[in-house]
Amino acid sequence: MQGDGGGQTAGRGETKRAGGTGEGDRNEPVEVVEVHHGKHRRGDQSRGGDPEAVGERPEENPSVEDLLGDRCREARGAEGERKPPKTGFQGREAAGRVGGHRLAQRPTEDEIDAFEQGETPQNQGNPGHGADPEARNGIATPAQARVEVVALDLTTDKVSKVREVFVTWTAMVAEMFAQTADADLFATPAQLTATWGIGPGFLPALGMKAMQPDGLADLPAFSKDQLQKRWTGGELLLQVGADDAVIAATAARHLVAAAADITTVRWWQRGFSSPTRRNLMGQVDGTANLAVEDPLFDEVVWSADTQPEWLRGGSYVAVRRIRMDLDAWNAQSVEAQEAVIGRFKDSGAPLNGTKETDPVDLSAQTPQRELIIPSTSHVRLSNPENTRGARIQRRSFSYDDGADGAGLIFMAWQADPRTGFIPIQARLDVGDALNAFTVAEGSALFACFPGCQPGGYVGETLLEA
Repeated sequence: MQGDGGGQTAGRGETKRAGGTGEGDRNEPVEVVEVHHGKHRRGDQSRGGDPEAVGERPEENPSVEDLLGDRCREARGAEGERKPPKTGFQGREAAGRVGGHRLAQRPTEDEIDAFEQGETPQNQGNPGHGADPEARNGIATPAQARVEVVALDLTTDKVSKVREVFVTWTAMVAEMFAQTADADLFATPAQLTATWGIGPGFLPALGMKAMQPDGLADLPAFSKDQLQKRWTGGELLLQVGADDAVIAATAARHLVAAAADITTVRWWQRGFSSPTRRNLMGQVDGTANLAVEDPLFDEVVWSADTQPEWLRGGSYVAVRRIRMDLDAWNAQSVEAQEAVIGRFKDSGAPLNGTKETDPVDLSAQTPQRELIIPSTSHVRLSNPENTRGARIQRRSFSYDDGADGAGLIFMAWQADPRTGFIPIQARLDVGDALNAFTVAEGSALFACFPGCQPGGYVGETLLEA
């Protein structure tokens, strides 16, 4: 599964101003868009209208193989297996230093109390994204209480101007915004992190298309999507997280302002997380995530030698704005909700188990030889057994815009989207029972940089190559 503001776009080099708040009459027609490599196909559609109005739809449900296409298959070996990196990047050890929290563990009551009182270990410092060349803050670190996710578009084609912004961003975060009028605010411990990366249109805009990774392309169209331009695409990504909402919002606004001469806001989403790790559907989120000390974590999350050198040690993130029909969901019985997800709601355990960490057994049957985990459940269809081994690391946040809707800012981190998010979503698109209660209204893909060396800046692996 899977805000604040939207954006008006103009031609490159023109002055562009952010506009719109994402608020308004829920019955008012909204612009929907299907994105393919920077080209938009539009149509007017009212919320709750015919999803066929969004771009082109297949006449029948395609197979996962059809949806994967050549772009995914070329990222796999001859036998269709995911290509492992020839040499491992030292991400596991680094991630353990900056995070070390076992993401699959549920917090104790004492930990929840401590979190609410601002006394958790992850609330005792403000590491900057570029403070450690191997610390991928905002990716391997546990999700903070608040997040600002901002997509920007370039208004320049000058590499030197972009370099100046990346240098400024790195300095601002590393120095805890000491050069701003809010320096005293950032003295408050809040586990502040800032992460940035680039979208499919970034390198072509700067005349650097030759450095574009094959995996950095617009996500394919999925038949259940109802994408809106105000939540889709982007040439630059900023993710700012903190355990304090004011600190996260203020940091994001300072960073956006520092880039105002060469960018305009495309969209801006604001999210939150719970110490219980539950989303607005009441489900425990991220149960299948790998612990940072798991040997598989590096392979799943960090881009390695199958990617351009500038991206090695970084990670791709798929960002999806998922609107939830919470009224319809809450009208279901707990048993019906559990059948949709494939897990018990109270414990997060798979329907074949008793604890959240129990392994999912897709072959488990009742005495009447019926599948215990339903064939259309979210857990079954997203399981690596049904996605040719594809895995992602979820780091999602809830959003609630009141009368304008609520849902999930779904963020999936992976070494390569062609062997991560894309095959998983292709499988979910053709039968997931959860589709009756959720719809993707926004979609974007970004490649986020590795950390930098002391005295360097985040993004130098690309711009100094």
